[in-house]
Amino acid sequence: MNGKADETLPRSHRRQAWREVARRVGGRFEEGERDGQDRVSLEHGPWTVTLDTYTVHTGQVSVTYTRVRAFFIGRGDFKLVVRKRRVFDRLLEALGFGGVPPGDREITRRWVIKGKPASRLRSLLTQELIATLLVQPALRLDVKRAPRKQRKTMGAEARVATAQTTGVIVDPERLAGLFAVVTQTLDSLRRIGMAT
Repeated sequence: MNGKADETLPRSHRRQAWREVARRVGGRFEEGERDGQDRVSLEHGPWTVTLDTYTVHTGQVSVTYTRVRAFFIGRGDFKLVVRKRRVFDRLLEALGFGGVPPGDREITRRWVIKGKPASRLRSLLTQELIATLLVQPALRLDVKRAPRKQRKTMGAEARVATAQTTGVIVDPERLAGLFAVVTQTLDSLRRIGMAT
């Protein structure tokens, strides 16, 4: 099984890969009634971490994403974005915009890391989380306020940690990596007092 994102794969191939990642991470595979409704759920401490896919329709184009996410109760207004570094990021930094990214030189060479409060970013990025991010070919990690639906049920302090990438991923190792990014992020947030 390769790591390519391919929406034309047979349902059985995707399900086999997702069952395998459920086994690897110690989670539970939940078969959906239709394509795109399969899920893998993992209990990690007080949180439920979920793997699924969703599609965004933008006019004539539809983009499918594979994501791993967990909702949690946060303390304070903490936000985090980690994404692949692009050419324009280097140009903006050369012009004096974007500030100095935190942490390890290798991670800042490959990834853009932004967040607030900025003083908490270095303590959030443990060596374990940095190592996990460095082996990922591409993803976007977000920690932000949860959507309104979750805030209604969980309370105003509901937050969500999400690692996502484009396409339907069928490589169990890469999927396990997405789980690792989210679980390690949650552990770091709890350690620095930003998640309960």
